[in-house]
Amino acid sequence: MKPKLTLGVSILIALVLVAFGLVYGNVSGYADERAHVTALLEGDGGLETVLGYRAADGLNLSVIAARHLPDAPETAALRAAAQAVRGGQTTLSALKTADEALTAAFKATAAALRADAGFQADARDPHYLELLDADFTQFGQHAIYATYNKAAAEYNASLDKPALGDVARFFGVKPCELFA
Repeated sequence: MKPKLTLGVSILIALVLVAFGLVYGNVSGYADERAHVTALLEGDGGLETVLGYRAADGLNLSVIAARHLPDAPETAALRAAAQAVRGGQTTLSALKTADEALTAAFKATAAALRADAGFQADARDPHYLELLDADFTQFGQHAIYATYNKAAAEYNASLDKPALGDVARFFGVKPCELFA
C-alpha cells in the first residue's frame, strides 16, 4: 500500500519547488549577465586587452627613448607606467589610474623625443614614433571603453531592482565596477 500525502503537504512541497526554481533561475540569470559583462572586460578584444596594447606601445616607445634619451626621467617614467598597466591591477579604478599615468608619460616622452635634435636626425625613429603615437591614440579612443561601461551600468541597474535584484545580491551576485 502506498502512503498518501495530505493535500497541505503536497501544496507545501509544490510551493517549495516553485520558490527554489524561481530563486535558482533568478540567480543564474544574473550570473549569466555578469559573465557577459566580464567577457567585455577580460575576453579577447576586451578592455584589458586594449589596455595591454597601449602598454605595449608605451614599452616600445620607451625602447626608442632609451636610444636617444637614456638618462631622461621621462624614459624611466614611461617604462614604469607601462609595466604598471601590464602588472594586473586588482581593480578597474587602479587600472584607470595606471592608464592615465601611462598616457601622461607617453605624451611627455614623445614631446621630449620630438625636441631632441639627435632623434630628429635619425632616419627611422621619428616615423616609428608617429606610428606608435597613432596606435596609442587609437587604442585610447577604442569603442570598448564605452561598450563595457554601458553594459556594466545596465547590469548594475538591473541588479538594483527590488525583489529580484535583492535576492540575487543575497545569494552573492556582485555588481560590476565601471572603468571610470
